[in-house]
Amino acid sequence: MKKAWLLAVILMLALGLMLAGCTPAVDNPPDGDQTDITDASWDQIVEKGYFVVGLDDSFPPMGFRDENNDIVGFDIDLARAAAAYLGVEVQFQPVVWDTVEISLNNGDIDCIWNGYSITEARKLIVDFGTPYVASSQIVVTLKDSEIATKADLAGKIVGTQMGSSSIVALDAEP
Repeated sequence: MKKAWLLAVILMLALGLMLAGCTPAVDNPPDGDQTDITDASWDQIVEKGYFVVGLDDSFPPMGFRDENNDIVGFDIDLARAAAAYLGVEVQFQPVVWDTVEISLNNGDIDCIWNGYSITEARKLIVDFGTPYVASSQIVVTLKDSEIATKADLAGKIVGTQMGSSSIVALDAEP
């Protein structure tokens, strides 16, 4: 019973995320009046029979390529389960992460589903659903490292993924 309840909750959260991340069917009016805008993206997905998930295919455990070069991972399993529940197919489209919003707005993908953190800047250009994973940014070092806090990174070279929210977290005050 607990597994069925958990699956139902996950699917509902995934559905909310997927539908919120879909591209709008009409452009914003020049005067900024949003009252007459309707989103027909779900109708378009149903009509074509599938939705396209934009993802980073090198982001384990969320999405990555296995030894057969198939895209696998937590988000992939979740998207497949949501698609089955919704009665549509799902296709996975690797994207360049620092331009993922452009892919969404161009209609190359129907939604972003792969560790896409909600930030204030992203809220201005993407509609978000309910998050299905709570996560945070951390700094990982070797056990014997001199780096014990974020402040210890001052003057150091730090690697992040271009376009990721880790840049925002790194630049934020400690």
